[in-house]
Amino acid sequence: MYDTSTYPHDIRRTNPNYVRAAAVSLGLLADQLPRAVAAGQGEAVSDAIDAALGRITWELTCLTDDLVTSFNGKGGNLPMHATAIRQCAAPLGLATHYLAKAIDQISSHHQFFAPATATQTEPPKDLLPALQRDIEHARNAIYATATQYSTNASLLGSNPTTSTHTPK
Repeated sequence: MYDTSTYPHDIRRTNPNYVRAAAVSLGLLADQLPRAVAAGQGEAVSDAIDAALGRITWELTCLTDDLVTSFNGKGGNLPMHATAIRQCAAPLGLATHYLAKAIDQISSHHQFFAPATATQTEPPKDLLPALQRDIEHARNAIYATATQYSTNASLLGSNPTTSTHTPK
């Protein structure tokens, strides 16, 4: 995603170009989540959820690293690490929550989502709308993180030490 030889790990997350690239990447990830779910699509839906959770987990690890670096890192501009990640962890956590709910729904009704060659059963009447709603909530949370990353990239060029209100 970014040339790590020019910007090693400890400073690349404070580079606005890197943060903007992360925003674009998250937007593309959200776009890959299914917009409609039907019988026999268990593998495709599961693959999309797996990819999203893998990326979200990686992003959360990076956010944690930047938080730690903002307090005990070496070099100057430590508040920039906090600016790069501000207000991004909660929406990613929310996306994880909704994707986990989708996993539970799919695994609880495995026969319905199995390929057409397998024995399929009728799903409960409210299964597909609930599953689609959870995936949509996850997508929106990922988009919210991407938007916040874009905002943070702009802030990196301004005053990163300014405190901002954290929504409840």
